[in-house]
Amino acid sequence: MTAIDPKQIHQTAEFQHERPLTTCRIDPRGRFVFAGAEDLNIYRWELETGEKTTLSGHESWVRGMDFSADGQWLLSAGWDGRVGWWPLGDRQPQADRLLKAHEGWVRCVRARSDGQLIATCGNDNLVKVWDAGQRETVWELAGHQRHVYSVDFHPGGRFLASSDLMGIVKVWDLQTGKETRTLDASVMTGYDKKFAADMGGARDMRFSTDGQLLACAGVTDVRNAFGGIQGALVLLLDWVTGKPLRQLKDGDYQGVGWGVRFHPAGFLVAAAAHRGGGGVLWFFHPDQEKPFHTFPLKACGRGLDMAPDQKTLVTAQADGYLRVYLMTAQA
Repeated sequence: MTAIDPKQIHQTAEFQHERPLTTCRIDPRGRFVFAGAEDLNIYRWELETGEKTTLSGHESWVRGMDFSADGQWLLSAGWDGRVGWWPLGDRQPQADRLLKAHEGWVRCVRARSDGQLIATCGNDNLVKVWDAGQRETVWELAGHQRHVYSVDFHPGGRFLASSDLMGIVKVWDLQTGKETRTLDASVMTGYDKKFAADMGGARDMRFSTDGQLLACAGVTDVRNAFGGIQGALVLLLDWVTGKPLRQLKDGDYQGVGWGVRFHPAGFLVAAAAHRGGGGVLWFFHPDQEKPFHTFPLKACGRGLDMAPDQKTLVTAQADGYLRVYLMTAQA
C-alpha cells in the first residue's frame, strides 16, 4: 500500500464548471464527486472518466450534502429551505423527494452511521432530527437563539452536536430530545462594528472517530467580516470536559475555514479561503496549534472531502473548479 504523506500532496485532476462552487462530497464508494454551485444545481462528476451530470430541483444554492448510511442516497441541504433525496446510482438522478425542512436556509444535513436518523439545521434557529426511512420528524430541537450552521452525530450515536452563529455548541440527547449541555466555541464569533452585525458560526463540524474531539472550522477575531478581515481557524473542543482545547490556525490568516476532516492516521486536514483570493489546505497534528504542512489552492476553498481510500482529497473552489489531490508521493 502506498504510504500516505500529506507533505507529498499533489493535484491529480480538476473538473471545470462555469460558476463558483459552494461545497463538495465524494460518495461512499469513491466513484463520484458531487458539488453545489451558485446556479442552484448540484453537479456530479465520475472521477475515473470526468463525465458530468446535472441534478436540478433546488431553487437556491446547495451548501450542505451527505450520504445515507447505506450509500444509496445523496442528501442535499438547500438555501430554499428544502432537503433533497437523490438516488446515487441513476444515470440521470432526479430528486425522489424535496422536503420542506426549515424556514429560510437549510445550512447542513448529516446522516447517522446506523442509517436510522438524519439531522438538519437552519436559519429558523432549529435543529431537526428525521426518521431516515419514513422521512418524518422525530425531534424538533429548539434552544438556539441564532442561525444554526452545522450539526454532527457523536460516533456513539446517542448524542447530536449543533453549532450556531454565536459560537454556542449544544449537545442533544437523542433518546429524550433534551439538551444536555453547552460547549464553548465563542471564540468563533464576533461583532462587526462597521456593519453592526454578528459574524461567526462553524462552516463545518466533525467528530474524531473515537468521539473524544470535536473540530469546528470557521472564523475568529472578526474585524470587518464583509471585507474578509477575520481570522480563519479550526477550533478543537474536548468532548469530555466540553471546553476549548486548542485553536488551530496559521497566525493571522485572513479568511474563513470552510471544511475539516480527521484522518485515521492521526492528523487533521482543513480547507480555508483567503480574503484576497486563493486558499490553502492545512494539515495539523491535534496537539499542535500551527499546521505541519500548508498546501496552496488556486482559488478559495469552499468545501472539502476525503475519499474512502483515505488518500484522495477533493475541494470545491470559488473559480468553478473541483480539484482532486493525492496525499502520496508522485509516481
